[in-house]
Amino acid sequence: MMSTKLSLADKKNRGKIDLAIIVTASLLTYFIAGSFDLAERWINWAALGEFYQLDEIIFVLLVLSSGLMWFGRRRYIELQETLKRNLEIKTKLELQNADNAKLLLQNRALIKHITQVREAERNHLASELHDVFGQYLAAIDVNASVAIKYQTEDPKLQAIIKTIQDSASYLRNVTRSQLRSLKPPGLETVGLSAAIEDLISQWLVSFPNYDMNINIEVDDNLVDYDTALTIYRCLQEALTNITRHAEAHKIHIDLVTQNKSHQRSDISLTIRDDGTGFDPNEGMGKGLGLIGIRERVNSLHGQFNLHHAEPTGSVLALNIPL
Repeated sequence: MMSTKLSLADKKNRGKIDLAIIVTASLLTYFIAGSFDLAERWINWAALGEFYQLDEIIFVLLVLSSGLMWFGRRRYIELQETLKRNLEIKTKLELQNADNAKLLLQNRALIKHITQVREAERNHLASELHDVFGQYLAAIDVNASVAIKYQTEDPKLQAIIKTIQDSASYLRNVTRSQLRSLKPPGLETVGLSAAIEDLISQWLVSFPNYDMNINIEVDDNLVDYDTALTIYRCLQEALTNITRHAEAHKIHIDLVTQNKSHQRSDISLTIRDDGTGFDPNEGMGKGLGLIGIRERVNSLHGQFNLHHAEPTGSVLALNIPL
């Protein structure tokens, strides 16, 4: 599309052309008036209307043309002032847009940093739970199992030891569940598809009343760790929001990698539910869950979309190039 803005040279050329047109029209009028004796014809015609003073109308036309010139000059000055104000406003808006773009980049960088810090804290906490908490609970469980095998005449002591063993086993299960939530199991070893299947199976154990429809067609060799972690966290966050807010009964999950060309592939995740949906005015809410996922997707040059489903529910969809 050609630009509508004129350069300074174009403006000068256009001014010269307009001036040449005016001069040409004036000279042409002079020659025509001289050839046909228009002034004499005007005097003869005006003399016929002496009663109406038609011969004086030339002064009226002179004043009218002068007034129109003055009027045009005033409007031209006002237009120049308006254009000047518009340019000042445009400059201010451009500066504000630049500041807003800078703030947006800073906010995205901050959210990305917060997300990375949260992920690092999760990994650290997962390591602590596994290496310290889990190991000591395992030792307590083993020691309690050994103590139960010893014969004792005090049944209360046996009951206490059994209670200790049951408590240790329960805490180990809780710790194992928290480890799955904090750090995706086997994401680097078994791949994204297996980790997603494990996440869904564990989630269905806690929430068996949901009707889950799953379609996973993933080439794990194409998916790097950052992309896989983003997909995993997005699904984790979506399932958490569905259980807390959606009041849904059916969930459809579609995770697919596609080879669009020999040089480019992508992975797409779509999560649809039949719940109450969300308030468009609130968007993704005030939490950092979905906002953090959106910024992760943007940092990977992907697309994030959250919208209403028909007739009810919501759809979360993301697409990341590989």
